[in-house]
Amino acid sequence: MEALHRKLQPLTLLIAEDDPSTLKWLVRVLSIYFKKVYAAGSAMEALEIFNENPTDIVISDIQMPQVDGLHLLQKINSISPNTLRVVMTAFNNPAYVNRAIESEVNFYLKKPIDIDELLVAVSSNLNKTVNDPSNIILKENYSYNPLQKSISSQGKAVNLTKKESLLMELFIENKNSIISLEQIENSIWNEPVTNDAIRMVITGLRKKLYKNAVENIKGLGYKLNLN
Repeated sequence: MEALHRKLQPLTLLIAEDDPSTLKWLVRVLSIYFKKVYAAGSAMEALEIFNENPTDIVISDIQMPQVDGLHLLQKINSISPNTLRVVMTAFNNPAYVNRAIESEVNFYLKKPIDIDELLVAVSSNLNKTVNDPSNIILKENYSYNPLQKSISSQGKAVNLTKKESLLMELFIENKNSIISLEQIENSIWNEPVTNDAIRMVITGLRKKLYKNAVENIKGLGYKLNLN
């Protein structure tokens, strides 16, 4: 259990549950294991919290007023595909199970929640996310997923724009090589563009990577630092 605690301690968690007593209990218990636990009494509140503080894991009840938990988790998936998504329900209804499968949640828990079962399931599914074979390992625990077009670090994923992902793939194809502004222009744009336009894309990508990831080689171009 100590090893499990060490693994979960750096992670952040968001719980969406419309029953106040259940929500309070889950926050109190899970705060022992996770770095930070956010609480939301509705799907809309959860989405607001997630947009301001993206978390590694989102756990949501299915049945909530206005917007249900599965719609919430689908929205979370569109914002941050690598966020672990967990649904919980007190109802043993095949329709809910089928919807959960269609929504591509990572796993499904029945109430009352068994905390040990939850912690082990999170740990197991987290491994699957981190070890996604489509991920390209970069540096400082960062990775790039060319299918999702996202950069991940410590379970958090940030989506790239189309031009940022094209630039990222150009760097990876030419790893440890210097890429000129002309090469970047020819690979990403189908028309002539200004150097300022190119630098804007480079700046956007830099903000989503580790420090000094994209190195400016004066007079020559840019290089992705993987060493």
